[in-house]
Amino acid sequence: MNTTDVIQRLIDKTRARTYLEIGVHQGVSFMPIRIRHKIAVDPKFAITRKSRLKWLIMNFANVTAEFHEVTSDAYFARKKSSERFDVVFVDGLHTYEQSLRDVTNSLNNLNKSGVVVIHDCIPPHRAAAHPSQLSQKQAAELNIPGWTPEWCGDVWKTICYLRSQRNDLRVFVLDCDYGLGIVTRGKPDNRLNLSEEELNKMTVEDLLRDKTNLLNLKGESYLPEFLEGL
Repeated sequence: MNTTDVIQRLIDKTRARTYLEIGVHQGVSFMPIRIRHKIAVDPKFAITRKSRLKWLIMNFANVTAEFHEVTSDAYFARKKSSERFDVVFVDGLHTYEQSLRDVTNSLNNLNKSGVVVIHDCIPPHRAAAHPSQLSQKQAAELNIPGWTPEWCGDVWKTICYLRSQRNDLRVFVLDCDYGLGIVTRGKPDNRLNLSEEELNKMTVEDLLRDKTNLLNLKGESYLPEFLEGL
């Protein structure tokens, strides 16, 4: 099950009308999404003209799609306060600080029954969890073994933050496609008790030792049960 599958099932189940995607790049997840109104935000799109034309034919939702070539911070700063979203997908800069800011801004502009999806919550290996994106050359200079283009950063800390600092949110991670964090308003299933100072000091080793508990990790088979409760 990939990201697009999960997002589309959330949209269909909740009868969502507005979709925001932060960090679109080539549009792999954005272009297939079928919804009444969708908005793409990225500081530098990499969607080719050929790809756009193909998706205009394959998915009419792209005819009215909005593309904002700005940072997510700039987008939220200038958007209309009255514009709200039903589903938001956060896949921008994969750092704890920026992903948390994107999620917070998304929640502040989310409809009451809305859902926020967060990508890259489960790094596939230690190198992928490095807090900064690096080139192969930079990784070699820093002697980071196993570096590949797979970069999840420390987005996982955002999940830990929400589960520790917010008692008004239900948060878990689906164990698929590098880990999909799912955030809705409501009473938490269970919570963590981590201070911001403790979170700042945590490393990927902490995640690897206690991944299931820290992320409230759920298998793919949990998605239908979750959808039934929406």
